[in-house]
Amino acid sequence: MKSSILDLLLADGHDLKKVASTNGGEYSGPCPWCGGKDRFRVWPGQKSGRYWCRQCNKSGDGIQYLRNFHNLSYREACQQLGVEPAMHYSALQRRQSQPVFTPRETTTPGETWQDEAATFLDIAARTIWADAGKEARYFLHGKGLTDEIIRVAGLGWNPKDIYLDRNAWDLPTKKNDAGKITKLWLPTGLVIPCFAGENVIRLRIRRPEGEPRYVIVAGGDTRSMTWKLGRKIIVIVESELDGWLVLQEAGDLVGVVALGTAQAKPDALTHEALTKAENLLVALDTDDAGAKAAWRFWPKTYGSKVKRWPCVRGKDPSEAWQNGLDIRAWVMAGISLN
Repeated sequence: MKSSILDLLLADGHDLKKVASTNGGEYSGPCPWCGGKDRFRVWPGQKSGRYWCRQCNKSGDGIQYLRNFHNLSYREACQQLGVEPAMHYSALQRRQSQPVFTPRETTTPGETWQDEAATFLDIAARTIWADAGKEARYFLHGKGLTDEIIRVAGLGWNPKDIYLDRNAWDLPTKKNDAGKITKLWLPTGLVIPCFAGENVIRLRIRRPEGEPRYVIVAGGDTRSMTWKLGRKIIVIVESELDGWLVLQEAGDLVGVVALGTAQAKPDALTHEALTKAENLLVALDTDDAGAKAAWRFWPKTYGSKVKRWPCVRGKDPSEAWQNGLDIRAWVMAGISLN
């Protein structure tokens, strides 16, 4: 019977506990090499089994572990695991020949779209400070955002669903399955704009109820929302509201990137800045989607500069703040690792 990487580690007396069900099971414990507490991760169900330490960056499979930790030769390690050397070598070659990440180029909306979006946003940004926006302000304060940052972010409130002629926004005519021309939908909710300079290039609306919870107004740009990308250390989060919170609390220390979702990848401009940065603190949500992205894409693309830095006391910075986490202290602790 073949031994898994988990079998090898447990047999050597390493204390590992299951912490997630992602990738066929994820285990955590002290690193066999650097001893870093709770920074060593093992995925026994991932192909031939994988491990990675986010502190010393040791990584590999069962064969690599036997070679590094037990000083076995490649053939000796294969023999102990019951693996044919040629088959393992072919699988390793396939993994190493996978294409390098190519960031997407984004498209800025035309002037007509930007003008219409700016007009809508201007109304929404004024509405959020009126009685109609009281609940929206309460929601944002509950996520740790101050009135000052709400104004700086240009956040707004749309009190009712609006359906507009798509052509007025310079969008192509669109028909539903019944052949009827559809309207441009601006749903009720919190309006979260993304700017390029002073120009509105995206409107994301967070609905108070219903699915989908977030709606990107058709025609908007899909780039990441970013702040202070020239900084040496950059924090990666999912939602724009989390990004604004980190900027508010620690914007003098780090740059910030808000992807929108855990599955999103950096666009070309953001990728260039991340490549130049010295360290990346990946703080994607502490759920299965966030963990999968954090442990796969980010270290594979940006190497040892990546540090998985999940929030404590909550799945994201906003929830952690609600539960009493000092966001600035959390960011400073992440900086101290580098």
